[in-house]
Amino acid sequence: MTAYERQRILLRFADLVEKHNDEIAALETWDSGKLLEQCAKIEVPIFVRLFPYYAGWTDKIHGMTIPGDGPHHVQTLHELIGVCGQIIPWNFPLVMFAWKVGPRARSCLR
Repeated sequence: MTAYERQRILLRFADLVEKHNDEIAALETWDSGKLLEQCAKIEVPIFVRLFPYYAGWTDKIHGMTIPGDGPHHVQTLHELIGVCGQIIPWNFPLVMFAWKVGPRARSCLR
């Protein structure tokens, strides 16, 4: 999958979450016990804003050439390896989910 295609998926996801703001805010209220207004006007919009940011990075993360000693040519390739786990506290679960999953989604969608 190209970087452009990954970017389109993340932008589409953000659009869908924004479109269904009320339903997601209600689910977040039931999950965290917060006020519906706080979820609908603060947490879900922050969540929505994070994914276009991460989508913008899909075509900007790539390998680099690094100066080496002597006649050596050194290159790096940034790629995710392995499994990532996360512990999400009770206070901002939706936003913290976006903080952890967004960066991985921009580079792992295949």
